[in-house]
Amino acid sequence: MLGRALGRFVMIAVMLVLEVFLTMLVYTALNLYSLNAFGYLVRITSSVLEGMKSLLVVMLPGQANAAYATLFGELGPKAILLLLIGLVVAALLRPLAGALGLK
Repeated sequence: MLGRALGRFVMIAVMLVLEVFLTMLVYTALNLYSLNAFGYLVRITSSVLEGMKSLLVVMLPGQANAAYATLFGELGPKAILLLLIGLVVAALLRPLAGALGLK
């Protein structure tokens, strides 16, 4: 029982490290080899951030400026792009790992 739980924990840790590595690899490759696509994606994430800001102003008008300054202002579109790439990598890697019996 303890061995199975430890093995599962190790597998989760390995998957997380692999996901972070692949995310950084994709982000770097986009930046180095496809600058037009990278710029396009950064512009899209800027639009997403602006949309989130507008939604925040409507839903929490009193706290919108503080929330925007602390959360969105510090992150920026490139950080959001990195987050979204990480989500896509995880969404593709986890079913693949499950199909290979690695989960």
